[in-house]
Amino acid sequence: MSSIILVTGANRGIGFAIVQSTALRAPNSIYILSCRSQGAGEDAIVELKKLGITASLDVVVIDVTDDASIIEAKDAIEKKYGKLDMLVNNAGIAILQKTTELADLRDSFNTTFNENVTSIAAVTSIFLPLLRLSSDPRVIHVSSGRASIQRSTGDNFPPTAAVAYSISKVALNALTIEQQKVENGRTGNERDGSRVDFYTITPGHCKTAFNGYRGTKDPLDGAEVVVRLAMARRGEWKAGSFLEFEDGAMREVPW
Repeated sequence: MSSIILVTGANRGIGFAIVQSTALRAPNSIYILSCRSQGAGEDAIVELKKLGITASLDVVVIDVTDDASIIEAKDAIEKKYGKLDMLVNNAGIAILQKTTELADLRDSFNTTFNENVTSIAAVTSIFLPLLRLSSDPRVIHVSSGRASIQRSTGDNFPPTAAVAYSISKVALNALTIEQQKVENGRTGNERDGSRVDFYTITPGHCKTAFNGYRGTKDPLDGAEVVVRLAMARRGEWKAGSFLEFEDGAMREVPW
């Protein structure tokens, strides 16, 4: 049985790699690329096909900060596919403050949190009814290793130039935990739909346009944690956990 998988921010970087890598190993599923423009999505599909992807590929236009576009995309997917099996919330931003002025600090934090936290909560909320129509619904939030307080307080990372980004990913991890708690409290029967399993992941420091290609990891390697979650048996990985794929193995990341 094919799964319907929606990936936001899928026309480049980690999002593109997630579609590419998952589609190569699960070609019977349907992959919906969420992009800010139809053209960007269609161009990405052309590139994916050049890379040997034979799976069914589709595009929906979503600006995650625009509620109307989220609702319109949800309605289109519902009409065409009737359900959603997996939502990968990959779209996000990192902003460098232009100056040390207070106004720039506020703009950096407010804009980053709106896209990286509030908008992910909004997208997930709108698509939950479609996810609950699946027998095995999963939501994967793409976070960052910098969201690990334990790692950040050690010597793992140097100071970041995008402070708001790192803090927003900590908040995203907290959102994941709270969303899973809500799901765990639901009946999860035929009346109110299937329980959704939520996960947060870190792809690692990948070479993408997002960081000026300064990463140390190929995006396909970074996407592997999502591929493993997508193909795992239900319950193989604890819902509500923070995961990564490093040194050839899946493992939990300390909060």
